Amino acid sequence: MTTRVFRSPRAGVEIEEIATYLAEHSLPAAQRFLQALERAQQLLSEFPNSGAAGLSPGTRRLIVGDHIVSYRRRAADVEIFAVRHVRRRDARL
Repeated sequence: MTTRVFRSPRAGVEIEEIATYLAEHSLPAAQRFLQALERAQQLLSEFPNSGAAGLSPGTRRLIVGDHIVSYRRRAADVEIFAVRHVRRRDARL
């Protein structure tokens, strides 16, 4: 049984900003990032608790290349609420 995975509006904006930045420097890098993110979403749909516990209660984190995908369970669903580069100070939500 798979779990529905969705992105918060904020996470959607962050993903778009990351992909745009990468595409400006390397289109293949942007494509790899988006493909890795799709694989991560598939993993979360099959194994929603697969990431490490986050710093805030009820949150979890999954490392995707150079990015941390922060997510939480929303009833039977998984909500990705942040995607940050590992070097960002606020990446460890």
